Amino acid sequence: MEILSIEEAAWKIRNGSVVAYPTETVYGLGSIIFEKDPVMRIKEIKGSPENKPLSVLISNNKPEMLYELVDTFLPVAQRLAKFFWPGPLTIVHECKAELPDFVTGGTGFVGIRCSPFPFVNTFIDLVGHPIISTSANPAGMKPAINYMDIFTYFNDKIDGVLICDDSISSEQKMKAFNIPSTIVKVDQHNFEILREGAIKKDDIIRKIL
Repeated sequence: MEILSIEEAAWKIRNGSVVAYPTETVYGLGSIIFEKDPVMRIKEIKGSPENKPLSVLISNNKPEMLYELVDTFLPVAQRLAKFFWPGPLTIVHECKAELPDFVTGGTGFVGIRCSPFPFVNTFIDLVGHPIISTSANPAGMKPAINYMDIFTYFNDKIDGVLICDDSISSEQKMKAFNIPSTIVKVDQHNFEILREGAIKKDDIIRKIL
């Protein structure tokens, strides 16, 4: 497995590879979202069911990327994004009909996240489209929190690992949660906290209600 520059990692993603990359929570496994082979490869690498939905990461620099995934963004989702994006919150939202089932698991919904790390957003900008964002770990194992974990878990199974550069300050690295994002599902009438992670349930409820 190669250690990749940000340009190399983006090129590999665009060309159907699977790459591990850092976020403000844990390391993720990424691929392009509209090609089945790399997405299914991620599921195989992780030992996940073929019909499991996967989350997607968009760039904070290009909010228009959101509309590659959804037709409209619900008011409750807008409120959550206002308070918690960019940050460790995944919003599960009804998706465009053309978003493939191998990403959504056939649910008609997609989990969307936006990272505060400039380095990660630059990476997605270079890819040019949203990318898969699922925690980098085999099923049943703890998510990778550094690149050495990536080598332990996936040494010969993925195409490379992207490592933080100096564009992420020491202060930002200290603030990284090293725990997965909180997941909130929204629809026209309700919201549901599917997983309490880096953002606490009480914080979510205070901002919505």
